[in-house]
Amino acid sequence: MAVSSDLLRSAMVRISSIPRVRMAPETLVEDVTLLARVWPDEVDFAAAVASCCRALEQVSAGKVTPDPLTEDLEGWWSHHFQLRRAQGEKAVLRVVFRPQEGFVEIKGFGHRFKPSDIYHRIMLGKDIRL
Repeated sequence: MAVSSDLLRSAMVRISSIPRVRMAPETLVEDVTLLARVWPDEVDFAAAVASCCRALEQVSAGKVTPDPLTEDLEGWWSHHFQLRRAQGEKAVLRVVFRPQEGFVEIKGFGHRFKPSDIYHRIMLGKDIRL
């Protein structure tokens, strides 16, 4: 079952309302839409959105230990996190960001490998057909 338009809009509003987090509107739309593609079940999609919101809040508060990125993404950081917080759950989600004065700039977030490699998509601006 596909995620409803209302739930997609609600996710975008929720994410865009996180204090001290800034990202391009088109990136937000693409990232939320891709979450719905990876998790088409509304319960799983809601879990993914909640997990992304929690991660974005932690990133903006400086409460994570991110990994520095290199090469074309030098100056950016990656935070790895789980869909659901549970022992043994793999950290398949990523948020790519860089701190700025008074806020955090988000380059993108989503599943590490689905529907395509997040770093490749971010770095090359590779188009993904939705």
